Amino acid sequence: MLIPNVDVKEFEKFGFKLCRGIPRDLQCYYLCVARGCEFIFVSPKCFAIEEWRKDDSRIHERPNCRFRSDRTAIDILYDLIKADMLKKER
Repeated sequence: MLIPNVDVKEFEKFGFKLCRGIPRDLQCYYLCVARGCEFIFVSPKCFAIEEWRKDDSRIHERPNCRFRSDRTAIDILYDLIKADMLKKER
C-alpha cells in the first residue's frame, strides 16, 4: 500500500485540490485525470487511483479537464514516486 511520504498539503504543488464535503482537518485531496477518466485520492493515511464515478461526492460532477495533458494516472504516480512524495507501507 502506498501512503504519503510528505504532508498531504504538498500535493497541491502537483495540482491536487481539497475534497468537497469532507472537513478540511481530515486533509483529503484529489486530482482528476482526464485521460482514462480516473482520479487520484490522497489523505495522510491513503493513496488510491480510482475510476471517476458520477455519484462520488468528494469530487465535482465532471472530471476537471482544464489541465488536460497526455499524462495518465500511472504517469502521475511515477512522477510522485520519483519526487519522493509516496512511500510503501506494509
